[in-house]
Amino acid sequence: MEKIDDDQDDPIKMQKAKEEEEEAIAERSRLISDSQVIVDVQKHTAFAIAGSQLTQRIRSKAFGCFLRQEVAYFDRSENTSGAISVRLSFDAVAVQEMAGTRLGVIFESLALTFFGIAFSCFMNWQLTFIVLIPIIAMALLTFGEVSLRVWQGKQNDPIMGQASTLAVKVIHNMRTIKQLSVEKEILRQYSDLIYEAVRLYRMTAIPVSIAGGLYWTIDVYTVAFVYWRALILVEEKQLTSHHIIMVVAYSMFALPAVKLIGMLAYRIAGLVSSAQSFFNLFDRIPTIDNGSDEGQEL
Repeated sequence: MEKIDDDQDDPIKMQKAKEEEEEAIAERSRLISDSQVIVDVQKHTAFAIAGSQLTQRIRSKAFGCFLRQEVAYFDRSENTSGAISVRLSFDAVAVQEMAGTRLGVIFESLALTFFGIAFSCFMNWQLTFIVLIPIIAMALLTFGEVSLRVWQGKQNDPIMGQASTLAVKVIHNMRTIKQLSVEKEILRQYSDLIYEAVRLYRMTAIPVSIAGGLYWTIDVYTVAFVYWRALILVEEKQLTSHHIIMVVAYSMFALPAVKLIGMLAYRIAGLVSSAQSFFNLFDRIPTIDNGSDEGQEL
């Protein structure tokens, strides 16, 4: 009888142990998820605070550099009050947008991609090579798009500066414009400047559209080639199903990470263009330094 009772208790104990193990796994998974959420919140909050502080320092330093310049510097058409206001506002905002949470996302995507490449090389170099080629192609497309947008920004900034200067002058001299009845002439000048900016945008729209189409199609063909090559390796008994799952999972997650950086190419180009503008201002040595305290004191 005791043996029969023990045989009946064994399934109950096994079922109870299984339930306890499942509860422990669920508890550990919940703790890992909660800790990951806390880490992500802290990380993005830190990047956001750092971005806002960086923007504040850049604006203050840029305004101080403007005050140090000689008077003749402000007589140029690209350094009027309207152009300087646009430069201080839009360029600083472009730096803030990329120096915040977006910069953290870019670094995280790059880290995951490089780690995935190094890890998948230990599994199978052939499948890794199939995935690596599209990643390099998408990186080159992103670099080309960023370079094209930076060129567009350099050509577009003087035009928008002239348009802003014209708008500021019109607002300040509205009574004179009404008295002279030159509204149509002012509108024609402003429309010509805006049309020139639109023309530059159209020149870059086609290459950027082609790059965007390639971003959304490369990963589909890549996954198809990975499955095709993995099936051949399994038939030749060079690869196990466990390795296939790991490599395919890497390919499905690595490509969207690189695609995310490509989708941020517009913001990256704005950051590069704005940073170059600020660096040129910071490095400029004025002919007459109004903030210098060197020399003899009276």
